[in-house]
Amino acid sequence: MKADTLDVIMFVIQLLSLIALIVYVIKTAEVAEGTRQSAQAMDRSVAEMVEDRDQQIAPYVVVYFDHQTDSPIFDLVIKNTGRTAAQDVEIAFDPPLQTSLKNYDIEQLAFIHQVIPTLPPEYEIRASVDVIKNVLNSGTLPKQYHVKVTYLGGIKSSPREAEYILDLNVFNGILETHTRSFTDLTKTIEKISDTLDELAKNTLDRMRPF
Repeated sequence: MKADTLDVIMFVIQLLSLIALIVYVIKTAEVAEGTRQSAQAMDRSVAEMVEDRDQQIAPYVVVYFDHQTDSPIFDLVIKNTGRTAAQDVEIAFDPPLQTSLKNYDIEQLAFIHQVIPTLPPEYEIRASVDVIKNVLNSGTLPKQYHVKVTYLGGIKSSPREAEYILDLNVFNGILETHTRSFTDLTKTIEKISDTLDELAKNTLDRMRPF
């Protein structure tokens, strides 16, 4: 075989080997990329599963003002509406919580400025704050508070935070409505009682022999 022919054959073999190597490298890169994407998808899936599970069992601490229909006093309520206990619960009011009630130092409410070690699921802490009319008619008492709650619990180890705006103006007009409704209900019950008494009296009169 002539040298030129051998050289051509060797060149073709080397060229084919190079092409095969390039194809192999490309395919390997594609497989590696597919593996990387699969791993990322798996990581996202696991993270989403953890997040969903965390949301299902995590504690959820809410803070709000509650006004009962049969009382002029409104309360501060701190409640865990989640499914597991909240730990190291801290609450911060801006501005500081205030009251118009005499001889009532609201700063003595420990849970306002101290850490609550544990707040079990569906458990609430309730404390009276003030007469709703006093606050609504006052020109100095705050009617709106910004509240920040920090606590631990659930799957995640990092602190959880929640912020609320507590606006007492939402009770404007509700008190009078509740008072009228309660008064109307009382009057209605009294009328029913009087009617029953009258019916009973008439029945007895009819049963008496002439």
